[in-house]
Amino acid sequence: MSSNLKLQYLFSDPEILDSTALPDYTTLDFVSNGSHIYGEIMWPSLDFPKPHPCVIMLHGFPGTARNDDISHALCRIGCVVIVPHHRGAWGSEGKYLITHCIEDAQNLAEYAHSEEFTKKYNVNPQSIYLLGHSMGANTALNAGRKIEWVKGIIMLTPYDPTRYLNRSKESYFRSLLEEGKILQSDGIDAIYEDVVLNREEISHPAAFNQVKDKNLLVFGGQYDSVSPINEMVLPLWNLIEKNNKQSGNKKNPIQKKFIVPTEHGLLGRRNFVIKEIADFIEKTENS
Repeated sequence: MSSNLKLQYLFSDPEILDSTALPDYTTLDFVSNGSHIYGEIMWPSLDFPKPHPCVIMLHGFPGTARNDDISHALCRIGCVVIVPHHRGAWGSEGKYLITHCIEDAQNLAEYAHSEEFTKKYNVNPQSIYLLGHSMGANTALNAGRKIEWVKGIIMLTPYDPTRYLNRSKESYFRSLLEEGKILQSDGIDAIYEDVVLNREEISHPAAFNQVKDKNLLVFGGQYDSVSPINEMVLPLWNLIEKNNKQSGNKKNPIQKKFIVPTEHGLLGRRNFVIKEIADFIEKTENS
């Protein structure tokens, strides 16, 4: 299958826009487990070849850091992009929990895969990608591992909330949760206990068997103080590399890891990250 993307527009706009085929966006209002979650749906110019890949952008904790540069770049090259705010975040209904974020992502992926959505937005149902930053990467991994047809999982400085549950680092995790005061939730203890109760299921290395044959793209920050590479990136990635070396991975998924000289937000290498994300999607579309 060949890609319908136009990577020449990754960092530039077309010189001429057809007024009858403009790219645009609309409000996302989607019910996830009984709660309305809000956001936006963006689509490329109607001049683009169809069908389009669809990328679901998953925000981190507590949701203040946005990745609009990535979503707009992907829309420019021909992707439909869904940008949701999880339950309890930025006006969406419901209570924020890590497991609720995972459920929201699963529900949204199913919606993007549905005949209703794919026909309305000219999306290829076999080209749904989950892209998340920080805790959003945890969401992408743990939702994507459960969905057989997800085309690819993209993780930017992934945060594994189960890594800091031991007594010596519990205070660090709780101090991070303090930033969640802007969220609608039942408080820090509720979010913390949600992770404790589900730690075996949402631990990143525990996802290995379900993602070892999936297309994966991972970015780590060399100086990341929030998601240190040794704690958050390598535990899963080392298992994947070992499996590929031992088995040769006959399914030949596209799996790439980049370590860039940045802090947690990847500032200073954003253009590099965007380029590699676009390249990853194009390669998986062509595979």
